[in-house]
Amino acid sequence: MERRDFIKASCAFCGIAMIPGVISSCKKTPSNKSVNFTLDLTNSSNSALKSVGGSVVSNDVLVMCTAANTYAAVADACTHEGCALNYDASSKQVACPCHGGRFSTAGDVISGPPKTALQKFNVSKSGDILTITS
Repeated sequence: MERRDFIKASCAFCGIAMIPGVISSCKKTPSNKSVNFTLDLTNSSNSALKSVGGSVVSNDVLVMCTAANTYAAVADACTHEGCALNYDASSKQVACPCHGGRFSTAGDVISGPPKTALQKFNVSKSGDILTITS
């Protein structure tokens, strides 16, 4: 075998060996995580939640104020490729900036590449404290 043929064969083998890893890295499977934490609305880091349309990310959870005294919480990673999500208050949707995926505030897929819904979390309010649980 000539050197050139050996190099071609080696590169082809390496390329074929990498295909399963590349394909599997393109698909993110959601993991149902267990959460139980609180957010104090008097804390300045959570002040965005005092206004309709405000949002905060805490413990890998996107917490949104969707209406007066109404809150929603979903996982903060897109189910397509794991990108961090944003709350688009004007459309009342959760948006993925990486590939244009859109989700409802309940985590359901609206459009884009994602095929799997986001994990949704329970939000309760007592006074100035929000409790987010699985």
